[in-house]
This record gives sequence, C-alpha cells and structure tokens, in this order.
Amino acid sequence: MRKVELKKRKSSINGFGIFTSHTITKDEEFYIIPLTVIHTEPHARCARIADGKYVHDDAVLDWVNHSCAPNATLDIDRPDPVLSAIRTIEAGEEIVVDYNQTEVQGITTECSCKALNCKGYFIRL
Repeated sequence: MRKVELKKRKSSINGFGIFTSHTITKDEEFYIIPLTVIHTEPHARCARIADGKYVHDDAVLDWVNHSCAPNATLDIDRPDPVLSAIRTIEAGEEIVVDYNQTEVQGITTECSCKALNCKGYFIRL
C-alpha cells in the first residue's frame, strides 16, 4: 500500500474533514484503519467495523465526512479494514464516504453534502 498524506482541515460539508495531498487512483487502498481503540458499544465519532465493534481513530477516520456521492469506501469485510478509492481522488480533494454503507443503527441526520444525488439524510451514531 502506497503511503498517502492525509490532512485534517476545515470542510465545506461539516466542521473538519480529511483531505489528500496526492492523487489517489480508483480502487487504491490508501489508509489502513488502526484497531488500537475499539469500543463494543456505539460511540460518537466512531465507525462500525463489525457487529458490535466500533473503532476510534482521531488521526483520520473520525474526521471523514459523509457524502451521498462518495469518493471512497470503508471496507470492513476483512480483518484489516481500509479506506479505498471508488474513483480517482484528486490532490486537495476531501475524502468522503457514504455512512449508510456501514452504519446499521443510529440517528437519521439531515445531510449537508450538497451532492447532486443527495438523499437528504444519513445514519450516524
């Protein structure tokens, strides 16, 4: 896996987001989710990685925003979950995922992604 520089900065979607300094190619796995802080109950700013397992990653994952037009996906169907690109992500672009793909419970929240195909909501913890 190629090391990609990811930085947290102000997002036009919501609060802060994660941005790439380099172009990431379609289907490239670009970030291994660290499994050092795992919760067995849902927690704010944590992502579900398996039934009954929620990961906290303040460096990157906790700051990845939702979009109804995602450019990345959180691949949780493996022992070492990763972020991977579902299309080419250009340098300077915000990394966004569709929370509805991994979150199975939680609060229905109004979406502010501004995507043309915005569903108007997403599920969050």
